[in-house]
Formats: sequence, C-alpha cells, structure tokens
Amino acid sequence: MSSPTYDSLYGLIESLPVVSTHEHHLPDDFQNRLTLDRILERERSYVGWVLDVSPGADAASRASFLAQCRHNSYYVWLEKGIQRIYGLPEKLTPGNWESVSQQIGACHADPGAHLRILTETGRYRRAIEDAYFDPGSNLGHPELFASNFRTDMFVRCFHPDVLDHDNMNPFRHYSDVPTGNFDDYLAYLEARVFRWRETGGVALKSASAYDRPLSYAEGDLKAAREVFGKRPETVSSGERTAYEDFMLNWFCRLAVRLELPFQVHTGLAQLSGSRPLLFEPVIMHHPDVHFVLFHAGFPWYGEIAALAHNHANISIDMVWAPLISPTAAVAALHQFLEVARSSDRIAWGSDTWTSEEAIGALLAWQYVVATVLSEKVGSGYLDMAEAEVLVHKLMYRNAERLYGFAPS
Repeated sequence: MSSPTYDSLYGLIESLPVVSTHEHHLPDDFQNRLTLDRILERERSYVGWVLDVSPGADAASRASFLAQCRHNSYYVWLEKGIQRIYGLPEKLTPGNWESVSQQIGACHADPGAHLRILTETGRYRRAIEDAYFDPGSNLGHPELFASNFRTDMFVRCFHPDVLDHDNMNPFRHYSDVPTGNFDDYLAYLEARVFRWRETGGVALKSASAYDRPLSYAEGDLKAAREVFGKRPETVSSGERTAYEDFMLNWFCRLAVRLELPFQVHTGLAQLSGSRPLLFEPVIMHHPDVHFVLFHAGFPWYGEIAALAHNHANISIDMVWAPLISPTAAVAALHQFLEVARSSDRIAWGSDTWTSEEAIGALLAWQYVVATVLSEKVGSGYLDMAEAEVLVHKLMYRNAERLYGFAPS
C-alpha cells in the first residue's frame, strides 16, 4: 500500500523511538555466535518453531526450504529484517545463503552487535525482557531491558517432578526453595518477587495458556496446601487444577500489592483453551489488577475488543500479532481503536529471540500502524493531526506510561 498519507505517516513512524513490551531476547553468548542457520533453529525463530522446518546444509535442501516457507508471514518478515540490517537488495537464495550467513557471523563477532541492531537499526529505547529460562532477568543489560517476572512454573509446579511448558520448575531452578511447608514456600516466593521488583521489574507475566485453559476458578488455600509437595502420580487432575487456580489468583493479589500490570498470553497456545473470554472471570474477580492481554487474542481479536470495551482494568498488546498475520493485525487494530476505552491502552512488542527477527517484527508493526491510520484518515474517521498523535502513542508513549518508563 502506498499513498501520500501512508508515506507521510510511515516517515514519521521511522523517525520515532520504539518501546517494546515483550522480548525473549537470548543472552550474549548465544547472540555472539549467530549465523543465518542458527537464527532459523527451532525455538530460536518462529520459522523454525512453528513451521518446524530447517534449511539443511546444501543448495538443494535450502531451495526446498525456501519453496516451502517463502510466503509464510514469519519467514517474510524475518527476511525483511535481515535485508534491512545488512543492506541486502535481494531476497535469500541458495546462491547467496553462505555469504549472508558469513555477514551475520562477522557482525555478531562484535559482542555488542545484537544490542546496537536493536538500538540503532530498530531505534529501541526500552524493551521488556521475558526470560522464561531465568524469570526476572534483564540479561545483564538494564540500560535497555527491563524485566517481567514469569509466573508459569510457580503456577504449574507443586513438586520437583512437575514441569511447565518451558520445562521449568522452581524446585529445580532455585536451590533454596522451601519444600516442606506451603506457607513457607509462599513467603519465600513473595520475598523473591519483591526483591525482583526493587531491582527494576515492571510486570508479572502468565503464559499458562500453553499449559491449561484460561478458565481459572478463584482457588482455595486449603486445597492448594494439600497438593503442595505431593508426588504427581498421586494428584488428580482436579487437584492439579485447584492448585493452579489458587496460585494464579495469588499472583493477581501480589500484582496489586506490587502496583504492577499483569501480562497474560491469550490466543494461539492450547488453542481451544486460550480464548480471551475464558479469562473474563479473573478480570472481574480482580478489578484492581491491570491486565494486559497479549497477542491481540488471535484469532479471537474481537473478544479482546469486547473485553477492553467492558472492563476498565484492561490494556491491549499487539505483541506477536503482526508477525502472525499482518492482515489480521490490521483488522484488529482498526477494531481496537474504535472500541477500546482509550487509545492510551494499546501497545506492541516483538516477542522474538534475536535482533534480526525483532527488526522484522518491528517492520511488520510499522506496516500495520501506517496502514490502519492512513485508512482511518482516508475514510474521514481521523484527521492527519489525530493520526500523528496516535503514531507516537502506538510506537512508544503508551508502553512508557503503562510500565513507568521515563518519557522520551
């Protein structure tokens, strides 16, 4: 799409700082050994993780790989990100594969390259790191990354032999966790989260939709206490659910005390259980918690719009959505601007592991914002001045306000 309005808005977008609400950026030691093939590894990019394909090591297998994934949105935006960073005028081919990979490797031999790509090419000013492999970590780069605190393993795991969807377990991850008494365990966990908050933590995060449905009951301390420490083969599915219900609600109450937003994964997990409306009872039960509903609820973005319409304690995060489907993200953002109680409550994050994919995700978000706002101006719904105000909100101001970052 191109029009004078689109081009003007896109030019403004590309001049502004960026605040990302959600990254899984991997630590320095991974980034410093990056190549094209490593970027595409399973669980290092959406191409590898979701499409479950790998390029192989010869021209024929790379040609097959490209033919298979060339038109998938994850691949398209990753390729665009690589082209933008490395100044490549052409798309990836079996013929240029090795030279591009060598260029990536040479770049990342400089230990700070992955951060400069974010801050210089991407104009990232701040980002929130969700280190599911080390909850609460800022990767040793507090100047760029603030951290959220991922709650999943604490909600899921009542015994050392229970793992969450990331194969995490608090009794294995922390050597000093109390195991004999549930009240001691909760006191330990509370103290740990408060210490994390004091070091600059900015949000709690739940991705438990990968483990179970979002339909949480209120939970019961007595029922959870009876499950804690039991061997998993002796615990019924109902007892497991009761434990998880209690722990999720426990974290909601903690979010109020910490005065922190609670980021919640909706959509595209255990699919039938990840519908946003399933989470409405929790939203209603905790009116003092500011819930940030992730991923536009794709494919149920209309449900996210409805929740934002009806409940004052909701913000919407478009994180990941433009990578999944820019077409759906355009439709969703149109709805969110029309329905949400305030345009101050819409933000975005890349949700990626490497700077290359983060830049691709940013390009997708820039496309979505410019497309929606130019269409709104073209239809007369907004004037140009209003659209320019929204550009600033969507690219950085809303996220700064929500998470307490100093204003740009």
